[in-house]
Amino acid sequence: MKQFETNEELIYALIIDDLDGSITPENKELLEQWRATGPDQEKTYQDFLSVQVSMDKLYHKNGYDPQVSWDSLDSKITRQDNESLPAVKPMRNPGLWYKVAAAVLITCALGYYFIDQSRYVLISTADNAAITRVVLPDGTEVNLNAATKIRYRKNDFEENRKLELLTGEVFIQVTKHTSSQFRVELGDIEAEDIGTSFNVNRNEEKITVVVEEGKVALKHLDLHQEILLTAGKQGVYDTKRKHLLAADNLNVNYKAWLDKDFVFQEIPVSQVAEQLQQAYQFPIDIKGARLKDRKLTARLHYQTLDSALAVISASLQCKVTKEKDTYVLSDN
Repeated sequence: MKQFETNEELIYALIIDDLDGSITPENKELLEQWRATGPDQEKTYQDFLSVQVSMDKLYHKNGYDPQVSWDSLDSKITRQDNESLPAVKPMRNPGLWYKVAAAVLITCALGYYFIDQSRYVLISTADNAAITRVVLPDGTEVNLNAATKIRYRKNDFEENRKLELLTGEVFIQVTKHTSSQFRVELGDIEAEDIGTSFNVNRNEEKITVVVEEGKVALKHLDLHQEILLTAGKQGVYDTKRKHLLAADNLNVNYKAWLDKDFVFQEIPVSQVAEQLQQAYQFPIDIKGARLKDRKLTARLHYQTLDSALAVISASLQCKVTKEKDTYVLSDN
């Protein structure tokens, strides 16, 4: 593992493969292991990701095709090599050239990235952080769940009113404003507020937007797709299939991570414990298959984790103990 971690060329190649979607499942697992080794590794990955986003926007804005640019550069270098060398061996791995060239380009582009970042306010929360409340320059309130990262341009935000959710989950209460509509950028898609409050969850597989009040227009600009979400509706975007759809929101606990207001109707205790773990950022273990499968019907309203577990204990006649840094539910 140490040898793997110190091989920067391999790491950069894996990151590039991951960003262009060509990484194998085995290499994806290796990359995830490397990212989990520490904050510096994750920061390196996020730097590459941000550069990729900036480059994609630059190419899109100016109408360039990056593959054509690489092909042109490759042909020029090949031509120069042919003129100066009597014979050239065919490349054993043509893809390697693109990885090396991309790594060089990203190294150069990182300078632009850090300069460009000075124009942004970047806010991130730790994996086990408590809820973080942020008030944007226009008065809009954003609550961040754990493991969440957002950013916005600080100099012209009140005119632009655009927030980027890079990863994680937020609940947004938009303040009415006389300037532009409030927008949340989510990679391929964009959520445009029409006077509302809504929840947004973004991970590698999908993006989910649930509207509490008002309306949200969910748009895929490249595919010219748009759906309008009203209160009680959710929009889901499948990042792999690039599919956007609207449906009724059936998850009554979608905002429980924020308000700690849970409604359980004949829900297995294992699922209850999973939701409580995510909301309170505290591990819960269940001993016994029989208890895991038992169903809970209860309303947990603005409870602390201790009091929520006490309600479960009384409802199911089970025992709650604390072992080290974990709550344990078990049969009496």
